[in-house]
Amino acid sequence: MWKWIEKLLEKLKAIHYAHIILIAVIITSVLSMVGCVSRSPGIPELFIAELPGSKVQFGYVGICSTVNATVCTPAIGTPPADLATMLSVSIDVVHHVLALQQSVSLALPALSGILITCGYFAFWFAWCTKSEKSVKSRRRWIATTRILLWGAVGAAFAAAYLLAFSISAMEVVAPAEQPKSSTGLAVKRESSAGLAVKKGSRLQMLQWAVFSVTALFVSTIHYMLHKIVKEVRDGILPKVEPRTGDTAAAGSGPKASTGAGATQQSGTTDLAPAGGSGAGAGAGATAKDYDRFSLLFESKNPFRQP
Repeated sequence: MWKWIEKLLEKLKAIHYAHIILIAVIITSVLSMVGCVSRSPGIPELFIAELPGSKVQFGYVGICSTVNATVCTPAIGTPPADLATMLSVSIDVVHHVLALQQSVSLALPALSGILITCGYFAFWFAWCTKSEKSVKSRRRWIATTRILLWGAVGAAFAAAYLLAFSISAMEVVAPAEQPKSSTGLAVKRESSAGLAVKKGSRLQMLQWAVFSVTALFVSTIHYMLHKIVKEVRDGILPKVEPRTGDTAAAGSGPKASTGAGATQQSGTTDLAPAGGSGAGAGAGATAKDYDRFSLLFESKNPFRQP
């Protein structure tokens, strides 16, 4: 499986493949953020949850209403009274929707996008730094890229998980059934009428898709960085510094090696005929040195008997 993926990446040139996945990350991330902001095709259906009784849906930053016609508007920076007028709903419903909307964290999806952007630029710094003098700088950029991009994967996972958890909590806090009195009759309260919450499945699936393509993009970049680090010629792996003795030996160059070989060859040729006489002379010199050492030891020995 991995060999097939490696061959595919080599054919497509991993850098092109990574950019294709990055486009998918951008598209899915933007769609998840702009749900219920406008009436564009498909945007009103991307909602976190809806209030079926009030015919209101809301996303991360937008609110839609289908009371008379489909009306969608951003909720950030708009007073609740103006929202109630534009959406044709009561002010209580608007306050309830805004409270539910604020309970869902917008920081995690935004953080994931910021980390991906920063990691992308750090990757290009690591990719384009190829001079031998900037080996340490390239290592730092590679480490920074990995930290930022894997942090983006963690933020995307946390955003998808927290969205699912928040929707489940909304369904518990605002159940679909109305409270009943002791006689078993439903009590209709103005503050709770039409405030039951139903989750939006499409945005939840889209948020998990954001996590999946983000993880795929980061895995591709990680594979490319691994190949960069593996190449010794690019100066990423630490080079073994030559020792002083090796440097001196290498400094003599090929001429010195040739001269040494010639000297050794001539020396061998000259000593070969005189091998027997040389061995005899060496043995005689050793015997004379031994006798001289024995006489010296006897003269200096304090325990020697006169």
